[in-house]
Amino acid sequence: MEIKGQISEIIYQNEVNSYTIAEFETDEELTVIVGYLPFINKGDSLKLVGNFVNHQEYGRQFKIQTFEKIMPETLEALEKYLSGGIIKGVGPATAKRIVDKFREETIAVLKFEPQRLANIKGISKSKAEEISTEFNEKWELWQVVGFLERFRNNWSK
Repeated sequence: MEIKGQISEIIYQNEVNSYTIAEFETDEELTVIVGYLPFINKGDSLKLVGNFVNHQEYGRQFKIQTFEKIMPETLEALEKYLSGGIIKGVGPATAKRIVDKFREETIAVLKFEPQRLANIKGISKSKAEEISTEFNEKWELWQVVGFLERFRNNWSK
């Protein structure tokens, strides 16, 4: 089974092996997810493959077999991602200003036109470059983790 959504809260994350318990918000519901999720953070949008299980003590959970980080698919999800502390210097107020100004163009601006960020109050040209660089580094990491995750089940056999 496949579900898509966004990490709304991390309940527990093992720093050694990345075993994670988190709240995951889909279009239909808020559910608890469990599994190995390296390099994920609150606000990340994910596509998960797995199945629902009923834990004896904690109830219904989605047990993850594989995952893929995806770009936020709504402006609200993008604002949550940017405001989640993932990108240094971008908090909730700055994230809101960025998304309000650039709307559907936000990701393209962050990736390819960082100088346009300097048009937002509180963002200098140098800060705009830093935000873009960090966003692009996170994006590249997403690509690598997503690629490697496809092979994880083969490693454990």
